[in-house]
Amino acid sequence: MTDLVAGATLVVAGTPLDSRSLWEGDATTGRRIVTYTRVKVDRLLDGTAQDEVWVRTLGGEVGDIGQQVAGEAVLRAGQPSLLFLRGRTDGTLVVVGMGQGQYPLENGPLGGTARVRSPLEGGHLVPRAGALGAAQRSARLALVGHTLDEVAQLVGAERRAHAR
Repeated sequence: MTDLVAGATLVVAGTPLDSRSLWEGDATTGRRIVTYTRVKVDRLLDGTAQDEVWVRTLGGEVGDIGQQVAGEAVLRAGQPSLLFLRGRTDGTLVVVGMGQGQYPLENGPLGGTARVRSPLEGGHLVPRAGALGAAQRSARLALVGHTLDEVAQLVGAERRAHAR
């Protein structure tokens, strides 16, 4: 979790509203499809944000051509997630660690019972052999099952621990 918090300038519970995909790049840098998703900030956990933000992800569909990028975050309209984000120079945001910085929420982002779900479809989280200390735990193990209030406390504690 340390890397996610260190890389993020913004941590939110947000709901994607809509998106648009387009080609970016040129003959020198290469062309690729990127998707810009408008996300409603349902709850701010860390950082400063407007009510809505634009998040850029790699891949998408333009016309009859689609590109998938393995490991990239997938923001689907109406599906709230916990998002670890960082700013880009153009004012948009990216998900820190690609898909590693996105966690689906159960019970919606606004209720007091909103909990972080595992991003693994039907998967179970198990610690690696040789138990890790709390500071070295994976973000999935640290976040899954917690409420947004608890996540806000974990993020704050992580920020304070590394501000010294």
